[in-house]
Amino acid sequence: MIKLTSLSLRKCVVIAVAAALPLASWATEVKVGLLGNLTGRAAASFGVPFKNGFEIALADIARSGVLNSTKTTIVMEVLDTNSEVTKAVTSFNQFAQRKLPIIVSDSQSPIGQAVAPLANDAKMAFISGAGSQLENKGGYAFRLADLKTSSSSIGKHLIAKGAKRIGLIVATDNPSFPTLAAATLDGLGVNYVSTQNVTMKDSNFSAVITNLKSANIDALVLSVLPEQAGNIIQQMNSMGMQNVLLAGTIATSPQTFTIAGKAASSMVFPQAWAPGGGRSAAFEAAYKQKFNAVPTSYSGVGYQVAWLIAAAAVDVEKAGKPITGENLKAAIPAASKGDLVSKNGIMELALTASGDVVSPGTISRFADNGDIVGIAN
Repeated sequence: MIKLTSLSLRKCVVIAVAAALPLASWATEVKVGLLGNLTGRAAASFGVPFKNGFEIALADIARSGVLNSTKTTIVMEVLDTNSEVTKAVTSFNQFAQRKLPIIVSDSQSPIGQAVAPLANDAKMAFISGAGSQLENKGGYAFRLADLKTSSSSIGKHLIAKGAKRIGLIVATDNPSFPTLAAATLDGLGVNYVSTQNVTMKDSNFSAVITNLKSANIDALVLSVLPEQAGNIIQQMNSMGMQNVLLAGTIATSPQTFTIAGKAASSMVFPQAWAPGGGRSAAFEAAYKQKFNAVPTSYSGVGYQVAWLIAAAAVDVEKAGKPITGENLKAAIPAASKGDLVSKNGIMELALTASGDVVSPGTISRFADNGDIVGIAN
């Protein structure tokens, strides 16, 4: 059963998962709090697709009956962070006051870095879409983004295509973007010939493009927001730089294509997951039917995380332990690569006991209609 309700001061999605069990027989309710970027700058690329993917997974979990043996239900409450750190911290504190055992943040390293210490102090399991390292003294914080593996593959891809003089545009006010640029550099094996620093608020890139043009680059790495990548590509074309190989360190939504048009179809970028795989066909079909859109990488990650939480809860229940932040934290690493997730998930996303993630990801690009498709694993 999936029940959606709304409150005046917050968006709350209540999802109860149990197959053919009368209310009186429900033994355990696993409360999950989602710090969702449902409005603001991170909404289109991260927050909304993640929540949508999570909802599809919970419907699949309900139909599968995997929670029958433990008589477990999953209840998720979503608080909108408005893509802001301060509001995310306030929302976390609301969840902490009610002693929820597990919190999920769909994206944004600044949010993850602010919330992780709080989650550790409160002994609440915390799963974050942050790319950058999180403070994790108690081992309660887990990251979903494997920046090094997939980003390094993009660097290798550029070299294989014959790139020799590679430039970089990086938004330095988000800690993930310099990290992504450095990971791409590992795959390149050569230094960037020109590094241009911008902020996430910038939209006019004529000065940095002029600098890159003077550096005579033959390839460019864009470690910026998706909409910024679109603006850069559009402005490069207008300034006569159409023959440069393009690589992004992130492109989790069609925003880049919407702005730059078919000029963006030459860009490659790493993703944790991309549509087009046989393993995810049912998920893709259900997503398109419900939301009238093609799922993005973060839709896939949201789907995977829902199955991970369900698997961890099942393992805790089967061990005869209560659903607490400490017990979920201990169960998450094994659950992430256990049979339940391996059978029902759509990607390789193994979380370690130290809170890191190992995921090969895929190299992706934009199709002619703007959809994101995988081109290599």
